[in-house]
Amino acid sequence: LSALSSSIERLSSGLRINSAKDDAAGQAIANRFTSNIKGLTQAARNANDGISVAQTTEGALSEINNNLQRIRELTVQASTGTNSDSDLDSIQDEIKSRLDEIDRVSGQTQFNGVNVLAKDGSMKIQVGANDGQTITIDLKKIDSDTLGLSGFNVNGGGAVANTAATKDELAAAAAAAAGTTPAVGTDGVTKYTVDAGLNKATAANVFANLADGAVVNASISNGFGAAATDYTYNKATNDFTFNASIAAAAVGDSNSAALQSFLTPKAGDTANLSVKIGTTSVDVVLASDGKITAKDGSELFIDVDGNLTQNNAGTVKAATLDALTKNWHTTGTPDAVSTVITTEDETTFTLAGGTDATTSGTITVANARMSAESLQSATKSTGFTVDVGTTGTSAGDIKVDSKGIVQQHTGTGFEDAYTKADGSLTTDNTTNLFLQKDGTVTNGSGKAVYVSADGNFTTDAETKAATTADPLKALDEAISSIDKFRSSLGAVQNRLDSAVTN
Repeated sequence: LSALSSSIERLSSGLRINSAKDDAAGQAIANRFTSNIKGLTQAARNANDGISVAQTTEGALSEINNNLQRIRELTVQASTGTNSDSDLDSIQDEIKSRLDEIDRVSGQTQFNGVNVLAKDGSMKIQVGANDGQTITIDLKKIDSDTLGLSGFNVNGGGAVANTAATKDELAAAAAAAAGTTPAVGTDGVTKYTVDAGLNKATAANVFANLADGAVVNASISNGFGAAATDYTYNKATNDFTFNASIAAAAVGDSNSAALQSFLTPKAGDTANLSVKIGTTSVDVVLASDGKITAKDGSELFIDVDGNLTQNNAGTVKAATLDALTKNWHTTGTPDAVSTVITTEDETTFTLAGGTDATTSGTITVANARMSAESLQSATKSTGFTVDVGTTGTSAGDIKVDSKGIVQQHTGTGFEDAYTKADGSLTTDNTTNLFLQKDGTVTNGSGKAVYVSADGNFTTDAETKAATTADPLKALDEAISSIDKFRSSLGAVQNRLDSAVTN
């Protein structure tokens, strides 16, 4: 009867094994096969769903790419100089519309309710019947911001709206600015100390902030071959005066070459000088060839004692700048010969008498002038300091190193210097912002605080648009990032297709 019952059950079900008693081992094997078959069937459906996700995403990227190509075409059009302002405005309007469409596609492209371009992430697709048999689809946030095109502008007009600052943004900024702890006041308002976003000070900022009479200390080449370290600023004329000394050297040397180069006018011009030798002063005219003549044009000579004279009797030498700066003489007492040359801007050069007839004496420079531009250029590779006190370590003292890094003394030590909105220097690159009880953010004056597109806090509700630098380069990089993303999606589709067929 039992055998008959089993036979009838097999005939009615079409199955050899209907329960474990029919074949215990066979039943276990069959059940595993069933699990595997059903798992593989579902895995194939999963893979096809994954292909659909990739295709949906790639379709959206194709539309984004089409918009980018049109924006690039418009940018090339805007880059030519034949456009009127109204032309550029029209081009910018279409570019903005295209960017808005890119953002719309990014925010609204979905697969089964999942936004595929709204954020960075990954999606695992189960393509096998067992653990670990997955293929990952990497998804990225693609919009005008992540493409580096936020505020993209070709006409320099319009404005970009800033967003109201939030508590989370304040907290993140406070943590980044030296890890300060928010302070809650008795009125329920929370104070956050955040980075003020000031620019690092430069040597140019230091020069722009110099007060009249400020002394710049620098070891540089000042054009005279003379040692000088202190340069005093004249605000009215925007230049510096300094004193220096050129050491004594042999007559035949080029000791005074730099001095002659400074005094000699350019070709075709003349310079008025006052020359004092001993106690006698003479106003002279210096020509570009180095010849010295009297104011009335008459010739001058240098006698054996190094004096200027109009008398050419005896042993004399033509009056030239070279002879004058080398204290030329053949007899007399050289130590007693002292020459002072004064220029029209009151720079004086004192040439001491030599110790013998073959040596030129020390040349002392007083009240020499150097333009602010020249001093700034000369200190680029050497650095300099500015003292406001007498010790070089007083509050406000400044030092600039050879790399252009500016530091200011706070009274306890040197710290990096920054430039404030009014151009002045400061070592404090923080500011206080306040989170009100209603969630709004204000500054110390009670003005609402916003966050600009570049992530900085501002009290401006919008930021004036600026023409994008290298716009075609920015677009090429955006298009390239789309291409890379599409390539990765294409590769994933091929893998998923292979998973279905294999």
